[in-house]
Amino acid sequence: MAKERKNQTLLSGALILVVATIIVKIISAIYKIPVTNFIGGTGMGYYTTAYKIYLPIWSISMAGLPVAVSKLISENMALKKYNNVKSIFKVSLKAFLVTGTAGTVLLAAIAYPYCKYIAKAPEALPVILCIAPAILVCCIMSAYRGYYEGMRNMIPTAISQVVESLVKLVFGLSFTYLAIKYCASHGITKPEVMYPIEASAAILGVTAGTVGSQLYLFIKMKISGYGFTEEELYLAPQAESDKAILKSLIALAIPIVFTSLISNVATLIDAATVQNRLAVAVASGEDIIRKMYPFIPKGTDKLNVYLYGCFDVDETLRNMVPQITLTLGVSSLPALAQYWAVNDRKNIKLSIESVLRICMLIAMPAGIGMAVLSQPILQLLYGGKQPDIPYMCSDILVIFGFSLFLYALSSPITTLLQAIGKAKIPAISFGCACAVKIILNYILVGIPQFNIKGAAISTVACYSISVVVNLIFLIKYTKVKINFVSVAIKPIIASVFSGVAAWGTYKLVAQRISLSANITTCIAIASAGIIYVIALLILKALSKEDILMLPAGEKIAKVLEKLHVLG
Repeated sequence: MAKERKNQTLLSGALILVVATIIVKIISAIYKIPVTNFIGGTGMGYYTTAYKIYLPIWSISMAGLPVAVSKLISENMALKKYNNVKSIFKVSLKAFLVTGTAGTVLLAAIAYPYCKYIAKAPEALPVILCIAPAILVCCIMSAYRGYYEGMRNMIPTAISQVVESLVKLVFGLSFTYLAIKYCASHGITKPEVMYPIEASAAILGVTAGTVGSQLYLFIKMKISGYGFTEEELYLAPQAESDKAILKSLIALAIPIVFTSLISNVATLIDAATVQNRLAVAVASGEDIIRKMYPFIPKGTDKLNVYLYGCFDVDETLRNMVPQITLTLGVSSLPALAQYWAVNDRKNIKLSIESVLRICMLIAMPAGIGMAVLSQPILQLLYGGKQPDIPYMCSDILVIFGFSLFLYALSSPITTLLQAIGKAKIPAISFGCACAVKIILNYILVGIPQFNIKGAAISTVACYSISVVVNLIFLIKYTKVKINFVSVAIKPIIASVFSGVAAWGTYKLVAQRISLSANITTCIAIASAGIIYVIALLILKALSKEDILMLPAGEKIAKVLEKLHVLG
């Protein structure tokens, strides 16, 4: 007899992924901060050089297939074609094995020419080779994640993400510590030898994390099986041929692969352009750059690598919020697609406004707080062992902070367009925006007076173009009149109050009370959070639907309704 399945609702599945994303980001920050303190700006430059070439190839190697696997499995489960479900997983596993192997070989093959001729950092070669195997493992892992997501079970994906981050944390820090001890005990002090060794050890933690995550998913599958009984398999229709299943997977994956290809090739060119033009800026105006940044550690000879490593520190902080809003956007896709199919105008409007408003509610206070407390935050995170980092990175963090809402909105708006069948628009708009970014990189980064700040300015320009164009087309095709007062104005006003509270509290406490800078920063952040919540309630910026997304949302909503503070 077939067993009754309890599938996760859209909201519960989204909440699981959001919680996992937050935990992963916290663990990643815990990992990145001590690693940066261990190996410094130059070591992080080599680390970043390897990671920047790894990410595009990793993404292209597996683009489209996880989504295709999830979609096919979900459809076949609904039709009770359980033999097909089992075959889809097996075929996808083989497909991922092929693409993963190809990606690993490709990364290893281009590592040397990339390091020598593009990144202008040949010492980064061993760092790239240490992360290359992670592509193969990640591809295999994605077949498992796609399977469970198609079964509407987000828990294995969430747990595997946390396991990956924890293993990376433990092994990455351990390997880095051992590498530092090894260099010290063997008298290795030359920067061109010492820093690549330490960066290689740090990035091995990434590879170890993927292995740990895949091991968990393998064991999970062995213990729990495919999720249906032998009787269900017997009663279900026979599976399609492997060739037919592979054709279906490829047909679904191609449009997504095309979009990913545009994005990642542009990212690769962007990374190469920034590093190349930094080398030009240093060669033509090293004295100018050193005068601009008097806090550069003495003896830093690879100045272009050091500056690129500082840029990565800011990008790490900037990317924390967009990763959360990305998850919210993805969770909205099936709901909006359903409303779009039946032309439910009311719920189309509610879905779009809800996604945009939640993104703004999260990103605006975080971004403004990041901007007004840029140096204190960097001092809190890195000032202990890398006193140069807070001064080197604060200006870039201000730029990223005030524009954080753009990064946070980019992926959700793309997802909303995909839900209404307009996936080509974000691909084209982002391709054009990336072209502008690359041009600006070439112009600005090569000027010594701009140097790495030019990369931050061009990044803001890129996302501004992409978000504005995509939003225009989203409104055009859905014919939704967005309530910008609710979606944007109220979150911005509340965030400004929050930012003023953060800045004012920091200055007041620093002047009147004898506390450490780190404690003062924490007090300022806490006060900003309190003022933000109060401002939201006074402005009635939250809707009942927003509150219902929270844990115990119904109870909270009832209390807030009694207080008449919901919009």
